[in-house]
Amino acid sequence: MKYLSPMEGTFSNILAAWYKKFQRYKVGYKDGSYQLNNLFQSPETMIESFDQMPFTKHDPIRKSLSSASIFLKSMMYYCNPETELWVMISNLHFQKNLLMRNLYDEKLPLEYHFINLHVKTTTLVNKSMVNGLVTKGNTWSLFKAGCSQTEYHFKNSEEKNITVFFTSRWLEQQKEANQVSRNSKLADFFESPNTFLILDETDPVYESIWHEMMELAQKGVDQNKEVIQQLTYRILFEFIEKLNTEIISENHFKLNDNDRKNIQRAEQFLNDHLFGDFPGIEKIARKVGVSPTKLKNDFKGMHGTSVYQFFSKKQMMAARELLLQRKYAIKEVAGLFGYENASKFSAVFKKVFDTNPSDI
Repeated sequence: MKYLSPMEGTFSNILAAWYKKFQRYKVGYKDGSYQLNNLFQSPETMIESFDQMPFTKHDPIRKSLSSASIFLKSMMYYCNPETELWVMISNLHFQKNLLMRNLYDEKLPLEYHFINLHVKTTTLVNKSMVNGLVTKGNTWSLFKAGCSQTEYHFKNSEEKNITVFFTSRWLEQQKEANQVSRNSKLADFFESPNTFLILDETDPVYESIWHEMMELAQKGVDQNKEVIQQLTYRILFEFIEKLNTEIISENHFKLNDNDRKNIQRAEQFLNDHLFGDFPGIEKIARKVGVSPTKLKNDFKGMHGTSVYQFFSKKQMMAARELLLQRKYAIKEVAGLFGYENASKFSAVFKKVFDTNPSDI
């Protein structure tokens, strides 16, 4: 075994540290996508990373970052309304297939968790991938510190984001001051071994909130800090309410991250096949790569309902949106979702919404 002298060891450490810092600013290309790196340690390191990217302008007075490169066009504002609480409002247009790799430096403090609300516009491709999971439409994502690894964005996609960063200390202060924060599924998540959580969102109100926060930031982050702070709290508390409403199974956070990924892949497959008959447990299990029994048990543990009941409810939610458009007759909508006649469809619809489709 070769032993390094103290001088060699010191030089080796310096070289490794230099290379790690250089990695932040390196642009790569692999498998049809460009790869950019971002030091995701904290909001401050993120701002520094963006500032070092090609064709990016940082205005520390306006607290803004803008980019116009071959990779993306973007506009971002950041605000630090409280100690250990940050919010970023961003508007991104991806010019190329782009993989963002989040880097972490073990020599720096790693304290910031974050909640991100993706408010996507309708484009040719309105989806992205977070830690290998496809997200479509409006999506909430919650990550513990250091657990967000990659984000993949498709060429010509656009994305609006509200990202709230906070530390465990800040969260504990909220739990002491606010009953909503203390007795919530958010507290359960942070006490669990799970590292991330992704939820779909259907309420269009969040795009209005994004526009309001963006307009306030454009007029002046410091001048409007108090209102931005209030909107940030609104985002946080509405996310907590969503968790408390949607996560009803006591076993939701007992599944490990890999099992939860499999369940979310199954959800994505079901969402892609809402029109027509139920695909069947065996087909879904093959697609996900688990046994039918494990799929059924884990799905029940995570959602407190069967795979078919989950699928049926998603179908009825989509059917309700179509009926609200007043473009389709009930019989037509029933046929779209694989029902032989309108009466069977109406019975399931009433069971979910406690009202008849004709009332919609």
